[in-house]
Amino acid sequence: MIAQAPSGGLTPPHFSAMRTRMSRVAEFFGRRLFAHAVVNERLVEKIRELSSRGTVIYVLRSNSFVDYFMVNYVLRREGLSLPVFANGVSSVALAPLPEVLRAVRDVLARKLGRGAPVATDHDLCARAVAAGQPVLIFMRGPRGRRGPAAGEETTAGRVGADYLREILAGARDDGRERFIVPLAPFRGHTFRRREAGVSALVYNVHETPSEWRKLLTYWFYAKDLFLTVGTEVCVGDFVRRYGSDGEDRLVRRLTRAIQIFLHREERVVMGPAILPRKRMKTLILEDDETRSFIAKLAVESGVDEAKLRKQAEGIFEEMAARFNGRVFAAVAWLFKKIWGRMFQGLEPIGFDKVIEKVKNHPIVLVPCHRSHFDYLILSYLFYLHFVSPPHIAAGINMSFWPMSPIFRASGAYFIRRSFGDDELYKYVFRRYLQFLIREGYSQEFFIEGGRSRTGKIMTPKLGMLAGIVGAYASGVRRELYLVPVSIHYGRIVEEDAYQAELGGAEKEPESFAALMRARRFLKQKYGTIYISFADPISLGDELGERKQRFVEKAGDPEVEEEKRRFIQRLGFRILRDVNAAAVAGATSISATVLLGAPKWGFRYRDFRERANALGELTRFLGIVPTGSLARNAGNFRESISFLGTNGLIEVLQRGREEVLVVKQGRRLALDFYKNNLIHAFLVPSLLTSCLREGIAVSGLSERIWWWLDLFRYEFPLPVRKELAGTIERLLGYYRQVGALSGDELVESHPLVAATLNVLQNFREAYYITALAINGQLGPDGMTQKALVEDVRRHYKTSLLLGEVSKPEGSSDAIFRDALSRYAELGFIRTEQRGRAGRERWVQRGDSWAKLEEFVMELDESLRVHTEAARR
Repeated sequence: MIAQAPSGGLTPPHFSAMRTRMSRVAEFFGRRLFAHAVVNERLVEKIRELSSRGTVIYVLRSNSFVDYFMVNYVLRREGLSLPVFANGVSSVALAPLPEVLRAVRDVLARKLGRGAPVATDHDLCARAVAAGQPVLIFMRGPRGRRGPAAGEETTAGRVGADYLREILAGARDDGRERFIVPLAPFRGHTFRRREAGVSALVYNVHETPSEWRKLLTYWFYAKDLFLTVGTEVCVGDFVRRYGSDGEDRLVRRLTRAIQIFLHREERVVMGPAILPRKRMKTLILEDDETRSFIAKLAVESGVDEAKLRKQAEGIFEEMAARFNGRVFAAVAWLFKKIWGRMFQGLEPIGFDKVIEKVKNHPIVLVPCHRSHFDYLILSYLFYLHFVSPPHIAAGINMSFWPMSPIFRASGAYFIRRSFGDDELYKYVFRRYLQFLIREGYSQEFFIEGGRSRTGKIMTPKLGMLAGIVGAYASGVRRELYLVPVSIHYGRIVEEDAYQAELGGAEKEPESFAALMRARRFLKQKYGTIYISFADPISLGDELGERKQRFVEKAGDPEVEEEKRRFIQRLGFRILRDVNAAAVAGATSISATVLLGAPKWGFRYRDFRERANALGELTRFLGIVPTGSLARNAGNFRESISFLGTNGLIEVLQRGREEVLVVKQGRRLALDFYKNNLIHAFLVPSLLTSCLREGIAVSGLSERIWWWLDLFRYEFPLPVRKELAGTIERLLGYYRQVGALSGDELVESHPLVAATLNVLQNFREAYYITALAINGQLGPDGMTQKALVEDVRRHYKTSLLLGEVSKPEGSSDAIFRDALSRYAELGFIRTEQRGRAGRERWVQRGDSWAKLEEFVMELDESLRVHTEAARR
């Protein structure tokens, strides 16, 4: 028998016992095949902990010597206990030559009747488990094995079920704890396809390949192998929970639990099957529902059915993704090279809970949108963790040559910015979304529509969310999860471009030439990226009984209005969740303090005190700090160096005193980083400013809500009924740290100084916008573009006169938001004019007479803050 086996194993060791020592040939192949195989460190520790508490029983789906070899190599490498028994395999091929010869001798002796009787495999497995030794069970027999009597293939679960039966029987007899731990080996990052041909030559987990085919695949994908460790099943708990079941039913129940795990792990990695594009188009556009819709539309529009069908096919071709695993792998490889040059690291937070949802249901990722890198960053994260990447809804502006086919091959599908009254386009879009949801693809879309040039999250564009809700409500899936995602950059690549656009420059359209000019960014460093996932939102739970009503009474004005309000509330909830998941970075806190300073120069000691005060406030608010914030706590030296090196500030020396100065023309760039975290300081800043204005504590809730309501186009508002509780908690914190004495503000406290002017640029921008409208908008009105230019000139003049103090308030984005809010308040109204309604015209609104009083109210508040800043 084989001499080499784990300590304390079966005596003598079974020929299937895993090897602590292998032959030189086996070691060579093991290093070549499995040296890069990944297993999560946390899961390794979990196995180690389970081994200390009881007996570990590993299970794999199908009998395979190659998988056995991989598991042996990885478990040995990680220092974990090796199974002393495995059904249907032998480790002799891995043994050194002397042990192979001894094994051959023992086999010959038994055949000649000279060896000792050998117990059955089932008895040996049960004996090893009873002795507390780990074993490995293959749930299915080897590929192509025939049954001993019937000459038919063994059924899928029969082989493993027999061993589980023995283990369950033993669990009733002794007090030892036993843990069944499913294992699933995978290779590569790709979707699988539902078609024969070249793709069928590549091994995937949904079939049982030959050993040679699997060996070649593992060889080819040696750097992409990984071993997934599933959630353990405690046999004792399982028996106690289902103790009333008969033995056969108990075995079937346990076997099914293991098979469900393996199926779910495969779903995470492989994703849904990718249909050939032609087949996909047929399913979406050539069914009875589509024929009926086109026939009805032809009657209503007077356009020939054949022409409408051709238009529908053109829309599908313009829109649909064409995922290609090989192209995606090439893009991921290139992105990895770029990544190493530009970024220091990638830190996911809360990714595990997303993976758990992917195992059972389709998900829709809803990240904030601050950079073009957002399109790739989540797909890259999924790639790194061996999870099938999402399909990404991208604007049609991203469909430029030669990147369009590459983006499509990486999972992007392109949609127009506006659908207008194009009913055919709306229909094809809805059917495409239904297809993606029904098939179970993960998706991703940006609820803000475009990239945020200001750094804060923008008000939601609800068209895509409405499409998702409508497609899901049609009943194509039982459940769907929306996952809000916050993406935090140490530094943004588009920094200069955003500053120019906010100052009034035209946005440069996406093009290959622009992409080539962006190569200079490869020479710079942009810090660490944090990707934070909020708790997934169950769309089924959110809709509840509305789901059926939205479908059955579609078109009913009352129901459509209810649906609109539901989507709006859901959109703002997603934005709040994105903000709640955001991390606190040192750059954001530094920018908030620097831009809140009353003068251009800022003593370092004052900066340090205020930055630390904001850092402590974020901890009180429960916001996860970045590594840079943790390192900077106390002196913020690293942050100052980072901002100085990147040309945002300069440090002047005056004797022994250091003075920090934001560089001329760089305040808008710095404002981007301030706005990354401004949602956290929104209510604290309003609390400080309202107390500074002399508002009584009893009136804080009403006054703070007045400001929040005014800025509803700037920030996702907190839930109003929760505002009073938030204010009460903040008042308690202010008293705790000494920023509030009784109900009186301690104006010299660093927290008061740091939070007082956080929103000053918004106050000034809204004030100047209202002032310009009041003075410039005549009875005949003017174009919005001309009005924004007037507001910008007015703001510049006010800066020179000292009427406003924050140059970053001169932002076209804030001016446009202010106009939208004033239109809601009735001070102005807007309408589309000109060719195809492309020109927006602004006129006086129904509440025009109230505008002057509103301007005076803003002016009074502004004076209070200006006087406080001067002191």
